[in-house]
Amino acid sequence: MEVRSFKVRAAAQHVRVLAVDTDGERGRDLEGDAAQAVIDAAAPLMAALAAQLGAPPQSLSYSGDEDTLRLAPPPGVDVDPAGLTLRGDALAPHADALRSIARAIRDALRRLAGDAPADPSESRDPNDPEFWDSMYRRGFTGWELGRAAPPIARFFAANPPAGKRALVVGCGRGNEARMLAELGAEVVAIDISTTAIAQAEALPSPRPVDWRVANVFDLRGQAPAYDLVVEHTCFCAIDPSRRQDFVDAVRDALVPGGALVGLFFAHGRDGGPPFAVTEEEVRARFADGFAVEHLGRAEDSVISRRGEELFARIRRDG
Repeated sequence: MEVRSFKVRAAAQHVRVLAVDTDGERGRDLEGDAAQAVIDAAAPLMAALAAQLGAPPQSLSYSGDEDTLRLAPPPGVDVDPAGLTLRGDALAPHADALRSIARAIRDALRRLAGDAPADPSESRDPNDPEFWDSMYRRGFTGWELGRAAPPIARFFAANPPAGKRALVVGCGRGNEARMLAELGAEVVAIDISTTAIAQAEALPSPRPVDWRVANVFDLRGQAPAYDLVVEHTCFCAIDPSRRQDFVDAVRDALVPGGALVGLFFAHGRDGGPPFAVTEEEVRARFADGFAVEHLGRAEDSVISRRGEELFARIRRDG
């Protein structure tokens, strides 16, 4: 789920949300306990803004499309209008606080929708396709953005993959695969979940995509076939004990000089999936047979992941 925009009015105990999930984009008004949970998450940001403005703002509104925070001035307080719109460098210090608000909104929406973890009798093993099938059947797909991840979309808009043979691993509902196809790539998209592939096939695509139920680890030992491998929420989903198997699979899938482009989830929290990764681990894992051309914090992640994603471009030697 992606929280695209929100407006918090603490005094009115009201939160307005625009979010995207597997059912598409929709607006929602949060009140009562749901609104209070979000208002509590917003309290540190409200306090920081009150210190700047001289009193708490009447409301704060965040737009993901514009990556902008707008404040309604506190009544009776003379405020410079320029200080009521925060973007770019002025917004950056508040990214952690905004991420906390977005996560509180996401959690509130899940509770209202009756979203719940898997039944205890179901598999909890990320190596088991049934674990992921259950997630997709129940719509318990917090990683679903309804579009290609912005850092990946931005990169390929500037570096079109036209004519390249591209493989999307752990493709889920296929957002990155459809984007690459629209930009002219010849795309194969794989996922371990039969349900995920069925949902991906059911969505409209501007150009054909070769959807396959397949395990990324099965790429090991096969002849190199791809100029490009794209990764988003696959590496963080697999059992950490199999991360070297993932690296070996990517190496075998890529032709010499081919590249892995993707996002690694560096959220720093225990447990998973999603399992956290560090920049140091990525560099160490890809030290043999690859050249890490770029690896650093993504600057344009969705707000619920801002500061927690590493954008990578890693080229196979040769």
